Amino acid sequence: MKKYKNKLLKILKWGAKLIFGYWFLTTLIFGHTELNTKTGIQSFGWSGLDALFSEQEFGFFIDEPYKTNLDGADGPYIFDNIKYWVNDEDKLKKKKFDRQKPIEVTVNNEVNDKFEITLKNSHQNEPEFYDFPPKLIAISDIEGNFNALHSFLINNKVIDKSYNWIFGEGHLVLNGDFFDRGQSVTQTLWLIYSLEKKAEEQNGKVHFINGNHEIMNLNGDMSHSLHRYVEVAKRISKETHWDEASKFLYSEKSELGKWLRTKNVIEKIGQYIFVHGGLNKKIIDADLRINDINKIAKAYYGKKFENNTHNLKEKLVVQSQSSPYWDRSLATNIFNKTVFFFNGASLKKTSQTELDSILNFYKTNKIVIGHSVVDNVSADYNGKVIKIDVKHGLKKNSIKTEGLLIENGIEYRVNGLGEKKRI
Repeated sequence: MKKYKNKLLKILKWGAKLIFGYWFLTTLIFGHTELNTKTGIQSFGWSGLDALFSEQEFGFFIDEPYKTNLDGADGPYIFDNIKYWVNDEDKLKKKKFDRQKPIEVTVNNEVNDKFEITLKNSHQNEPEFYDFPPKLIAISDIEGNFNALHSFLINNKVIDKSYNWIFGEGHLVLNGDFFDRGQSVTQTLWLIYSLEKKAEEQNGKVHFINGNHEIMNLNGDMSHSLHRYVEVAKRISKETHWDEASKFLYSEKSELGKWLRTKNVIEKIGQYIFVHGGLNKKIIDADLRINDINKIAKAYYGKKFENNTHNLKEKLVVQSQSSPYWDRSLATNIFNKTVFFFNGASLKKTSQTELDSILNFYKTNKIVIGHSVVDNVSADYNGKVIKIDVKHGLKKNSIKTEGLLIENGIEYRVNGLGEKKRI
């Protein structure tokens, strides 16, 4: 027994040394920053040795603003009749324009895709309930990946190469998290914006469901955004704090901000509920109907939630892990449980009985969720929960990009090549 104990101690000792060594070397080479993503101030920063071979500033930094830069074509950002955009020389441009004329959007990808948008004359809140269409296709968690969304829509015959809607009376559901992480967030949003009118002209429909990352950006949280978006927000808003800059970028003064404020966090289409995170028993115990959830969520778009409120319904929707755009109880796995544990919270898996009571409460048959990554678009809970958040391919026409197609009452997994397989 003593022999095995000594072996174990030796393994642990060398394991600790290896972990420390790895941390030390990566920090020495690539640097480390303690950054307040609300203010943009780094309490401590070390550039790393690699700064000597790049355009980054070299050295240690104490209580200094974290430097961000423009990096590639971006925009447009529209405020009334003023548009801002970043050109391919990383210069921020500003110009007055005629709102009645089409605006060109240039994508920051390998081929610099271009398309035109026509601005809406007004913005109305979206309905929450719809009859089921002849066919429906859904995708979620694109996270600024224009390549994945663009080629997915073309290969699944939702649009053609000229950005025309060819899905007829079908519905396209975008189930949250189209912000953050990716290189082309703004252009991805404009693509969706432009398709809404084109779909409606053929009695089709585009549904855009706000997920947690849409809410975060509306509320000034750019902690998951590439720093190029922070820089453009600071320059346009003339705010130095990251949170205030982001709030301005997607405020009620901006075209995208107005548009995002019309979107729901949950919708029911036929006998399917589409929600980014999920639904759990706490939500129905609080008697939160679909219209209640959307009303509360919209009331806090771009606004700080005061945690001292005694309104349980507001807390559940806006400021809890049970929020429909944060919930993971329908998609528990070891990774999610570990994250919850280290954040001082627990993650309880929704049981089949609890799910059935949720479905009964909302008078529906199935729930479609994103937010929690799965290997493939797939069904769970005896086919009553469909999970559609996958790690989409970064390049166009990728088999890794997946979505959900429902046609003639049959559910299919469809990929970025347009191939489909029954779920």
